[in-house]
Amino acid sequence: MLYPNPRNWLEASAVFNPSVATYGGRVVMLYRALSKEIPRSPYESIRISTIFYAESYDGYSFERRRMFLGPEFPWESYSVEDPRVTEVGGVYYITYTAVASTPPRPDTVRLALATTEDFRRVSKVGLICPYNSKAGFVFPRKYDGRYVLALTLNPDLPPSRVVLVYFDKLTDLLNREFWEVALSEARVVLQGTAEKPFVEIGTPPLELDDHWLLLVPDIVYEGGHFREFRVGAVLLDKNDPARVVARSKKPLLSPTLEYELTYSEPLRGVVFPSGIARFGDRVLLYYGAADRYVAVAEVDVEGLVKYLLGGSP
Repeated sequence: MLYPNPRNWLEASAVFNPSVATYGGRVVMLYRALSKEIPRSPYESIRISTIFYAESYDGYSFERRRMFLGPEFPWESYSVEDPRVTEVGGVYYITYTAVASTPPRPDTVRLALATTEDFRRVSKVGLICPYNSKAGFVFPRKYDGRYVLALTLNPDLPPSRVVLVYFDKLTDLLNREFWEVALSEARVVLQGTAEKPFVEIGTPPLELDDHWLLLVPDIVYEGGHFREFRVGAVLLDKNDPARVVARSKKPLLSPTLEYELTYSEPLRGVVFPSGIARFGDRVLLYYGAADRYVAVAEVDVEGLVKYLLGGSP
């Protein structure tokens, strides 16, 4: 687990929602950090949200923690949150949620993108969706020579949906006219319903022989309140990533341990899947616990795929 660091004011309150990648024989983790409370006025305090870096050689013990991305431009002036990282052709694409107001509003919460090749020098591309959006990733391979972006649309204006958008170059994503056409042609992967209005991307995809495996939040929303965040799974077709092959009908992981419970009604507990990596013969799931800690679990991928396809667990 990764705990808040009281010796660093920028990650003194919480560390959670990590994403991981392999680089230079290490597991590299990017995670959301919340600062200690900072007085904004005699009546109000705020906490700054940034993205931090850590690395590990065994996938469990992380060190060399440092600030990686912080609020810098007007469109992210109040928060940078919840990174997802994937690699295509030696370039690591880092999507994150950019927030431009406090409290956040649907028109000030949007998906942004940064790139790096070495996790030292990082370049912010900018906002890559002009509409209410978050929780996305660039697929770790191209299809017919084109990049594929998965993202969550309308996360604050339910029903939300997860869609795939195809693009040729990064500058396409900065063009509003591109988005007007792209969303009319976007492939819907997950769609919120009246019973479950909130759907969202969790981990970037884990590549298997015939499928992509996504671990996604199973969100319990009742009476106008979020009650629990659990873990579900989705299998996508390897040849057509917009085609859902199977989806879990029951949560695979629920908040039951002390560090996964929030103790603050109406939200009972959070296990939020956001990072996954194959490390030797193990597959590790990294998740945010209670919106305060980073936790890790081992995933039996072979058994999970068999279960999703209708076999025995």
